[in-house]
Amino acid sequence: MATKRRRRRTTKIKVVEVKLKREHAMGQAWAGEGLVEIDPRQKAKVYCNTLIHELLHVVFPDLSEHKVRVTAGQFTKALWDAGYRRISK
Repeated sequence: MATKRRRRRTTKIKVVEVKLKREHAMGQAWAGEGLVEIDPRQKAKVYCNTLIHELLHVVFPDLSEHKVRVTAGQFTKALWDAGYRRISK
């Protein structure tokens, strides 16, 4: 008997670079809209961590802030140790 595979719904996530000085934030996630705003004036490793952090908020909106911080830090360290870096556009 063939097993049916469940197809996961994929949500498109849009990442927009915005100077967020007034919000006193490095990034913001709008989970319902699939939108991440990130301040481009961050150093490469901090930018990576912020991007992962906000993406986690969009993909897992019920995850606690503590879990998001810890997971983002683990992902950032793994990517950084593997040699991934932000390149200029």
